[in-house]
Amino acid sequence: MPKTTKKLKQIYRFLEKNHSWNEAFQLAEYKKALTSCLTAEQRLIALMHMVVHSQSSPPLTLLAPFWEHMHRAPWQERRPTLLELTTYIESLSPRRSASVGPWDRLFRSLESVKGWGPKTAALFVKCVVKLHRSDLSDLYFLQDPQTACAIESNDRLYLPVDKVILKIFDSINVTDLGDKLHPINDSLHAAGYGVEETLVWDDLWFWGFFTQNSSAAGRVFGWNAGRFWGQLSSPKSDIVTIQKKCQQFLGMLQE
Repeated sequence: MPKTTKKLKQIYRFLEKNHSWNEAFQLAEYKKALTSCLTAEQRLIALMHMVVHSQSSPPLTLLAPFWEHMHRAPWQERRPTLLELTTYIESLSPRRSASVGPWDRLFRSLESVKGWGPKTAALFVKCVVKLHRSDLSDLYFLQDPQTACAIESNDRLYLPVDKVILKIFDSINVTDLGDKLHPINDSLHAAGYGVEETLVWDDLWFWGFFTQNSSAAGRVFGWNAGRFWGQLSSPKSDIVTIQKKCQQFLGMLQE
């Protein structure tokens, strides 16, 4: 087995075993962003804003037409279906790549919107799936939440590749995966990681975020107490456990 393949399997096993930590963190983030919303439409827009503002510098001018478009959505008093949401977004940016399923189609509709791009689109789709698989049913905004629980095997979800995740792949010399979202996701998909596995791979962000420090000189690995204590949703009462698991994670990367 190639060294890169073995390392990916090792990391995946760690993520799978410790999946509950990021799961709890993300659900806490959704509650923080959506609980005050009074309608399904408000929850949808709030989640979109949460995701878009995860960008280091959101292009507000480019995004303005999109927010205006969403403000005119025809489902003001009800929940849209996944297809309705996707079709409405597509009407703003009709040029898009062919998709292999409804969730891939939602991703591609957002990817083509100015101000979004592949990473942010992938993050939003992942958040929608995770939210509608959770027990936070009062925060749902899709009329057909079951679509998140029964995703067809030929559909695609995408790992939202950001600088944190790129640093991890670079550290284990996964140079054959490239340095962009599509090459990395295509390679993981070709290696047999499907929809459910992609949701596990998404935990790379959680462990990478708390084990990286960035400065003008670049990114280096190491426990980042500032990030941990600076996140409202970080499990502060479990800091000793998290630190141990972060060291275990770093140990895998540096072997």
